[in-house]
Amino acid sequence: MVNFNRIILLLVAVLAGIQIVIGIENCGNIPITYYTFSYGIFLVSALLMLLMGVDIIEHDFAALAASTLPLGFSIGLVAAFMLEYHLAYSSVVSVLYAGLIIQKLRHQDKSALLFQILLHGLTGLVLFILPIILLIQGTVEASYLGISVGTGLVAVGGMALAFLKSGKPILTKDQIYTIFPGVLLLAVFAFSVGIGSR
Repeated sequence: MVNFNRIILLLVAVLAGIQIVIGIENCGNIPITYYTFSYGIFLVSALLMLLMGVDIIEHDFAALAASTLPLGFSIGLVAAFMLEYHLAYSSVVSVLYAGLIIQKLRHQDKSALLFQILLHGLTGLVLFILPIILLIQGTVEASYLGISVGTGLVAVGGMALAFLKSGKPILTKDQIYTIFPGVLLLAVFAFSVGIGSR
């Protein structure tokens, strides 16, 4: 791993750590819990890639861990603005995530892929569209769209990995390993700008 990527991964870990400690303190207790969890995934992922190499992202365990990233942020967002739907929404995404884990453990790749698509599709739509709706309603400032931008960046990284694992990569493995830390840094920064603007 080039030294530049190691510096980027260290910055990801530091920024995620700062958000956990002081960046989300005005969001309310329930959203803070979920945001802390997702920033923790950013932090742990960056440290693991720093210690073990970026190629760890191809491991099935890493894919399962990465799936919890949009899950935590999206539940936190729903809890922050639509608390009455929090329990129902968190139950649905939890069932989808449990199904993903079970099918992965059973090595049922096609079924696992279905659960993964449903999980990422639902949480991604909530994270991308809800901030836009809130902005149109005048509930949040334009900087809150950082959440939508961060979601888009995570989606791009996820799609690049999915194509790589499917054997039909849109980028070479080396290219993905080179840009992935930068995508991760931009994503955690975008989420931080969005959530921190509340």
